[in-house]
Amino acid sequence: MDLQQKAINLRRDRVSFAWATVVKASGSVPRHIGSKMIITASGEIFGTIGGGALEHQVISDAKDIIGRGTAELKSYPLGPMLGQCCGGEVDIFIEAALPKKEIAVFGAGHIAEELCPMLLKLNFHVTLADERKERIELPAFTNVDRILNEIPGDALRMIKFNDGLHIIAITHEHKHDEAIVEYCLDKPFKYLGCIGSKTKWAKFRERYKSRGFTEEQLKRVTTPIGLDIGSETPFEIAVSIVAELIKLNSPPL
Repeated sequence: MDLQQKAINLRRDRVSFAWATVVKASGSVPRHIGSKMIITASGEIFGTIGGGALEHQVISDAKDIIGRGTAELKSYPLGPMLGQCCGGEVDIFIEAALPKKEIAVFGAGHIAEELCPMLLKLNFHVTLADERKERIELPAFTNVDRILNEIPGDALRMIKFNDGLHIIAITHEHKHDEAIVEYCLDKPFKYLGCIGSKTKWAKFRERYKSRGFTEEQLKRVTTPIGLDIGSETPFEIAVSIVAELIKLNSPPL
């Protein structure tokens, strides 16, 4: 089996997995240095690093590492630890390979010009939506993964909502921001940030509540968007948004 091609396919299908590679071996061991195996988050395996109790333990450890999104070098004494008759010891490097985090940015204005390149560097899969063709063709958006030259209502129907999705509403019109947030309130997402002042959000809240949305649904919205670092310029606001996303997605200390 071509493990490299399998990894490419898993990445394409947005499946979380881990590489397990034998990096050190001493004594009697089942596989040599450089042997590799792929383990998916569900425990499916491709390739082998030796089978038996060793492989069973590596699968368990890999699933934990995938869940934490980390990498770890682990030592396995085959005799005392795993009860295998080989009696040797292997060091295996296990590294999580997670799909890119998804983010949909609505609005290709000055903040988005600064924001999108930073999101790409943070390994987000970026979808940018704006009905203004002259804006989405700007050089700052050249490397964006997906561009939707649509009004928000049409673009929203092209977004796949899930518990890992991040959404940013930074459009050039309040009515667009209001419509985007309303569309998302009863759908799954990880983060929904909306540009604007506390006064703007207070007006939105009253209208949403009059339409039957609950306090719990409204609490899911982050606004004003970004960490409070006293930002004013588009670049500073973009930095505050990125800082908030980093904080949100960082593992607990």
